[in-house]
Amino acid sequence: MVLLDLLKGFFGPFIAQCMCNAQVAAGGPDYSSWVPLVAGLLVILGHSFTCFAGFRGGKGVLAALGVFLAISPITVLIGFAAWAVLTFSTKYVSVGSIGGCAVLGLLSVFGYVCPELYFEEIGLGQMILAVVVALFVIVKHKANIKRLMNGTENGFGSKRKTPKESV
Repeated sequence: MVLLDLLKGFFGPFIAQCMCNAQVAAGGPDYSSWVPLVAGLLVILGHSFTCFAGFRGGKGVLAALGVFLAISPITVLIGFAAWAVLTFSTKYVSVGSIGGCAVLGLLSVFGYVCPELYFEEIGLGQMILAVVVALFVIVKHKANIKRLMNGTENGFGSKRKTPKESV
């Protein structure tokens, strides 16, 4: 499932970019600055609100990773590194997912605002999509955030202590 979610995220904007390139090569208009972004957004929304599960799906993290691998590979790999550090240091996947998406959004803003200091070209559409997706993923993690605050979120690795009940 992990690989499929990642691949569906990647191939949506990748195929859209290929189609835009073919259209330009045939002498048509160039929509490559926004069509792959729309395709990526639709993949994430389709993953999160799938009709096959009553319009309730995943939180969009893996689909977003795939989308941004296609459109901003360096930025998303840094976000993935943040996910890994946060996930394995806290033992909570939700903390890593929220932090990784926040890093993706912040780096995209920085890359757009200060292109001369950044190592990847970030267009306005890419920056807006990254911020929107980061906010979307964080909102989708609302229940996880509540459980983290209550000390009841499921982690992995060593056994976790359950919160003490009030007497």
